[in-house]
Amino acid sequence: MSVVLRQSPVPDPAVPGAGTGPSAAPGRDVLLEAVDIKKYFPIYGGVLSRVVGHVYAVDGVSFSVQRGETFGLVGESGCGKTTLGMTILGLTPATFGKVYFEGRDIFKMPAGEMRRLRGEMQVIFQDPYGSLDPRMTVGEIVGEPLSAHGAASGARRVERVKELLSVVGLQPMHANRYPHEFSGGQRQRIGIARALALNPKLIICDEPVSALDVSIQSQILNLLDELQDQFKLTYVFIAHGLHVIKHVSDRIGVMYLGKLVEVAPSEELFRAPLHPYTEALLSAIPVPDPDAKRQGRVILEGDVPSPAKPPSGCRFHTRCVLATDRCRTEEPVLRQTGAERSVACHLRG
Repeated sequence: MSVVLRQSPVPDPAVPGAGTGPSAAPGRDVLLEAVDIKKYFPIYGGVLSRVVGHVYAVDGVSFSVQRGETFGLVGESGCGKTTLGMTILGLTPATFGKVYFEGRDIFKMPAGEMRRLRGEMQVIFQDPYGSLDPRMTVGEIVGEPLSAHGAASGARRVERVKELLSVVGLQPMHANRYPHEFSGGQRQRIGIARALALNPKLIICDEPVSALDVSIQSQILNLLDELQDQFKLTYVFIAHGLHVIKHVSDRIGVMYLGKLVEVAPSEELFRAPLHPYTEALLSAIPVPDPDAKRQGRVILEGDVPSPAKPPSGCRFHTRCVLATDRCRTEEPVLRQTGAERSVACHLRG
């Protein structure tokens, strides 16, 4: 027996123009802009396997990223962070919305032009074990983008692979080894070297340190910071740990159940969060002092609602102690509260 979930709404054909997403500051050099991104996954049921509903993984997200900055995306597991990142790259087709890269709508690019653009937009995956082909040597893994895009071949390809391995803290001789011969931190360095192979402008970092030991996490984060300065990189950094996001991000977008609920510069967000969900996330950060007493601790009750059947009104109202009748019926929009801050809450801003 299958349960029929609510059907996805008919998308509004009018897509906002470029420049509508929350940005760092007017007049800055925007490298990436996502406009009203939606990604719905169909749910099939019944004898005929018809579409009976949708999982609303990403539901109308807009933001912009300035050239050279690190834009952090944070939220609980299942909020849509990784799906948003893969949709921005075109690895997962969007249900609705637009993505502009240096002013170009990448969803409307011809296949040949999009292939050339791939070299400028790369990704570092979360799992350093599953993201590397165990049948290929490190040299083949790091050099594969060079061959696929015709950037280097033969002796030049071999030399370029050695350069990349050195840049990420590995030895050139490691090129002849296989992934199973390396630790998790070393494997992630291999993944970073592969992402750097084509001199990208943007890298989506999909929780690149969550699978690593704490001592190794700091090494990888410091490496990413050094590479950003050295190669003038722009990052979209996805994580669910606020301690990591605070360390690396210039600005932070907080996601809940497929939507952005707050966007702010990192220091301002940690100093004075506006959205109740952001307050709850910050209050959950452990204090490295067993004798310290926490003031104003916010404990979230209940579970995250299903993205296949999100609540009406504000999606956070089922767990928010401040929720009113308006929150239960009217969905708040992400509106600017200052030059660099935005929040989606009826009670704040």
